[in-house]
Order: sequence, then C-alpha cells, then structure tokens
Amino acid sequence: MNLDIVLHRGSIDKPAIIFIHGLGMDKDIWVNPSQSRILGGMYPLKALLSKKHPHTEYEGDSPDSNPPLPPFSKGGMGGLLVRKSGTVLDDTLQSLFDDLRLKGYTVITWSQQRPASPIYYVVSELKEVIKIANENKLTDAGMILIGHSRGGLIGRKYLMKEDKSVRGLITISTPHKGSSIAKLVSYLSPLAPVINPLFHEGDKGTFSFAMKRILNFLKSKALKELLPDSHFFKSLKDGPLDLVYYISAGGTDPTLFNIYNLSIPDIFEKVIPESLYPDEFKKGKGDGLVSAESSRIPWCNEHYDFDFNHAQILFDEGARETLVKAIERINEKK
Repeated sequence: MNLDIVLHRGSIDKPAIIFIHGLGMDKDIWVNPSQSRILGGMYPLKALLSKKHPHTEYEGDSPDSNPPLPPFSKGGMGGLLVRKSGTVLDDTLQSLFDDLRLKGYTVITWSQQRPASPIYYVVSELKEVIKIANENKLTDAGMILIGHSRGGLIGRKYLMKEDKSVRGLITISTPHKGSSIAKLVSYLSPLAPVINPLFHEGDKGTFSFAMKRILNFLKSKALKELLPDSHFFKSLKDGPLDLVYYISAGGTDPTLFNIYNLSIPDIFEKVIPESLYPDEFKKGKGDGLVSAESSRIPWCNEHYDFDFNHAQILFDEGARETLVKAIERINEKK
C-alpha cells in the first residue's frame, strides 16, 4: 500500500501520535491547514474559520508562543515526507500536529487514498500506518490516535482489533451516535432559490457548481454511513478497553458560513420544518455538522465542549492547549 504519509520523528520515550482526518479532507488539515480546502477543493478551509480567529490570545501568551514551522521535504524512512528544520513555512494556522511536534512527540498523518470510501477501507490504511511506526521503532511508549470528525470513528473501528500498542483515543467533533445531517438531502432542492438571489450575477455559476458538489457529497455512501441507524453503527460493537484512555471533544457553535447577511445554518432554518430541525444546527447543541451529545464517546474518561464550529475547534489555541495537557497526562500513565 503506497500511502502519502507525513511524519516527524520525536522522542522514542513518548507515545507516537497518529492523526486521522475526516470525510472529504486530507492530511493538510493537520500539517498545512492554511492550504486545506473544502467542497471538493473549491474553497479554503478558512471559510469555516471567519467567525472567530483561530489564534485567540490568552493571558500570558507571547508572540513566540507560535513559532514558524518548517516545510516538508522528501527523505527519511522509505521516502516518507519528513519536516526539515531551519526554514519558515508561510502558514498562519497551527494545529495539534504542530503543538505535539514542538513538544517532542513523534507525529504521523496521511491522506486517505479514498477519503469518501467506507470506513472499513480506511481502517486498513490506518493499520498500515501503525505497521510502519512499529517497523521503524518510532516509539517505546505506545501510540495515541487522534481523529477529527469521521476520523474518530475510524479509530474506534480499528480498536475493535484490540491493538495493545494503542494507549489512547482522542476524538474531536466525531459523531459517535451518528449525524442527522445526511437526512437533509431531501430538503436541499428548495435551498438554491432561497440563496441564489443573494449572489451577484457573476457568482451564480460558481454557486450552482458548489451546490452540485454539496448535493453529490450529501448523497455519497460514505455520508450515509454516518446516519444513526446505518449498517456501520449497527456493526460497531466496541467498548472500553482496559489499557486505552478515551478523550472526546465537541463543538457548540453551529455557524459554518456567513453569506452576505445570512449564515449557515440560519439558511437551512428557512427550508427545514421546525420539527425536523436537528441539534447539529442549534446554538449550544451542535457544531454545524455534529451534535454535542453525539460528540461524546459513551465511555470516555474525559470530555470537553468548546464554543466553536466543526473546523474552529481544531485551531483554537485554548482548545488545543486543553487537549495537549490531556495527552501529557496519558504520557505520564506509564
């Protein structure tokens, strides 16, 4: 299996951290988020980050708290992509990948070959990544899996194999009880005429193209797999493992996009019956794609809710700091 892997070797005495991206994304959401794109590559990820700046300043922060990051180059083990030190990456967003790298952890991620494929297919890729970590002796302290959105379910599915090298699973905005968003397909047809008048004439072709991509995405088998009553969830017969520490985090701000004076999910509220309006879209109850309730691992050791949407939660400095401290606690449980 020829995977597009990014790896930075850290201390062998610390757990290796493996990052799993979500549906329709790639490794850039972890390693180069400023270049990461959504909706089939049409728009930058930053479109979801406009409401709150990802570098929220907290008391005691300094300009040196987010040092510049070096770019990647070919090299290292078996042609994997490895960071080179000493040069500056033009990147304004920092992720847990960078935080943990700077703390001396081995960090690994990859772009899923078929990011919209069924979860079982991606689990086989994760198995290969873990095999590479073991074969190259990257750690003597086990591994921690971190999954965003569907990535957390990939981690859970993998752990059904009871791999004793995995010490922790951290899920961020993962729909552990499924997501109701896939049910909205039947309500999207009247959405275009509601939004279309808001766009200038020159924008309408792009908008129509974007809507087509959204519709195709919402009709995909991979998204239907995330329905609460899907075959996947019926087959997910897992539970807490004795040697694994479980942490989950979810968002409570459902605002995803602001289009002129309207926002998503406010736009959906105009076309979805109130009785069917999902918690994913309600302030305080969801992040725009996953409900806060669903984001909780049923048997988690720790859970955190942050007032951010599905993407903002990955880059807010306070949220990242909370999760880094949790990982440090796992590291101390030797």
